Amino acid sequence: MKTKLILASFAATLMIAMPVMADDDTPLAKNMEVVNDAYKAMRRETDPAKGAALAREAQDAVLKAITETPKLVKGLPEGEQARATAEYRKMTALLIVTFAEMEIAFLDGDMDKVKELVTKIRESKKAGHEKFMEEEE
Repeated sequence: MKTKLILASFAATLMIAMPVMADDDTPLAKNMEVVNDAYKAMRRETDPAKGAALAREAQDAVLKAITETPKLVKGLPEGEQARATAEYRKMTALLIVTFAEMEIAFLDGDMDKVKELVTKIRESKKAGHEKFMEEEE
């Protein structure tokens, strides 16, 4: 159970923030950087067409990231890797759905829903940072 919670938080962090425990030049890191940049822009965007385009950009990057394997998962014992990979892909797929919901909310002009989804993503990001980022001294 604890492993599942850790992996879920890790997946959320990978999907939202600068990649944790990944080299900056990996495909996963590059895609997560695109997601993070699009997410930051969406938080401030008020134009529905531009917001929807940013949501699609984030979806495309997450779709590419789902095929990657996080460094943390690669470091697990062989017996746990398959389960962890499946959990990562599940969490990543849920992020694609969230960005699709955001795209629809922008297209519908439902800025309250956009704000709700931004908050949902921010909370996942915070939880992931608490679990997987070393505190700077």
